[in-house]
Amino acid sequence: MASLPNQAQGRSSGREVTLAQRGFLASLRQPRARTRLIVTVIVFLISLVFVFPLYWMLVLATHTQQEVSAFPPPLLFGTALGDNLRRMLDAFSPVQAIWNSLLVAVPKTLGLVLISALAGYGFSRYARLTSAQWLLSAVLATLFFPPALGLIPFFLEMKVFGWLNGYLPLIIPAMASAFGVIWMNTYISAAIPRELYEAAELDGAGPMTTFWRVVLPIIRPGLSALAVWTFIGTWNDFQIPLIILNDADKFTMPLALTSLSAMRSTDTPAIMLGTALGVLPVFLIFAFLSRQFIAGLTSGAVKS
Repeated sequence: MASLPNQAQGRSSGREVTLAQRGFLASLRQPRARTRLIVTVIVFLISLVFVFPLYWMLVLATHTQQEVSAFPPPLLFGTALGDNLRRMLDAFSPVQAIWNSLLVAVPKTLGLVLISALAGYGFSRYARLTSAQWLLSAVLATLFFPPALGLIPFFLEMKVFGWLNGYLPLIIPAMASAFGVIWMNTYISAAIPRELYEAAELDGAGPMTTFWRVVLPIIRPGLSALAVWTFIGTWNDFQIPLIILNDADKFTMPLALTSLSAMRSTDTPAIMLGTALGVLPVFLIFAFLSRQFIAGLTSGAVKS
């Protein structure tokens, strides 16, 4: 007798599954649903193409050199992580390299975002002035010059200042970003109506008070997007630190990974492990600010 309720429950659950399958198949008959399903599958497959190298990097970091060199290569995690970590630590210190990169990336990002927001606010608020239009055009024109063109003059200038083998050349000049100014000017012009400036003036707020109390809270998604973009670009920067830094103890993560690759040129697992530790802070920063970053990129895409 006790089995009867169980059988009835099994038949009802089977009937629910069948109804769900029928509903799913019926929804696929609609062209919009089929298109959405195809797009989802395509996006999922494309995402696998980009995610697989990162996954394989982690897999190789847990295998021995013999296992990495075998064919077919391993696709699942191994058991040699401890030995690989010991050999990697013998070649370079990831903690020191991460700290050095943070010493450069954090102040540069904060300074660049603040200066770009102030400049973008000024160009947006006083856009009707002819001088502001000319200055904005001059800032935009600097984007057409490749950075490598000024590499030698930049090095000579930093030598005159006595800033070589230090972090100041990597932070102070980079705070003046033409891209950041153009980005914030475009964002503020789209997000802040001129009526808001006039209302703040009627309330007695000056230009700086308006910026800090009115404009800044509204443009937070744009600031977050610029901050994430700047931080990732600074963290991955290799050329400028290469010509400025000489002391190995001051190397940022890209330079430290180059040293690891030179010392362990045939030790693929140790190199993969160091690379994984090098990209970990970038993933954490993006995960923490991903919502604001996407909001900043898509702001204005949907009109109300």
